Amino acid sequence: MASTFHTSTALTASAERMFSFHSDPHNLTEVMPPTLKLVSLKTDGPAQEGRLIELHCRDWWIIPMHWTCRWRTVQPPHLLVDEIIEGPFRLFVHEHRFEPEGSGCVMHDTVTYQFGRSWWGWLVSETAVRAYLTLLFAYRHHRTRRWADRKPSQ
Repeated sequence: MASTFHTSTALTASAERMFSFHSDPHNLTEVMPPTLKLVSLKTDGPAQEGRLIELHCRDWWIIPMHWTCRWRTVQPPHLLVDEIIEGPFRLFVHEHRFEPEGSGCVMHDTVTYQFGRSWWGWLVSETAVRAYLTLLFAYRHHRTRRWADRKPSQ
């Protein structure tokens, strides 16, 4: 049984600018919390349907994590969807949606995820993973707002 997490934030940057930022996997380090260290990133470039992203990280500085993700949907400038094809989750689909609002946009992050295959996996998903995603995305949105507030040339 899959779980869903959603959060959104208003940004001063346009949907086009935010789409461009989030479609480049090298910008991950701009929004990663200090407890998550990127060890290596392999990709063939910005978001393109079917293109892979391979991440090696250390969470809490010591827990090794390996993720291989694929861009599933790329619809500039409003929608990016990536999905895990190898990693710690049975299912992990991350949708980034950018809705124009005034001179800026509202960024929505929706994650559909499943940890494990049975009732205990659902329990872990609904407790520990949900708490982790809440903290992770609060930090990511804070950093994204700071980035969006900078002038485009910075």
